[in-house]
Amino acid sequence: MRINWKVRVYNPQFWIAIGVVLFTNLFAKAGVSFEDITSWSKLGGLILDALKNPYTFINLAAIVYVAVIDFTTKGVGDSDLVMNRLRNKNK
Repeated sequence: MRINWKVRVYNPQFWIAIGVVLFTNLFAKAGVSFEDITSWSKLGGLILDALKNPYTFINLAAIVYVAVIDFTTKGVGDSDLVMNRLRNKNK
């Protein structure tokens, strides 16, 4: 799996996508809504509970995997153009 992590890590859209899929699915699995999380300790407890539950953990890992792969290339790696890029194109 050839992925240019240097470009991905500095791309805010990557982190937004990861955050959206993680938190929406995490909340759905726990059966809570955004309004139910009123403190950082409740959010931390929700995340720790997800890490302790193998089903939820594997489900969230699969969702992150889907957010990471580039569907415009063959396989799961980045294209040669992206692999040779040194920084995010939008900067």
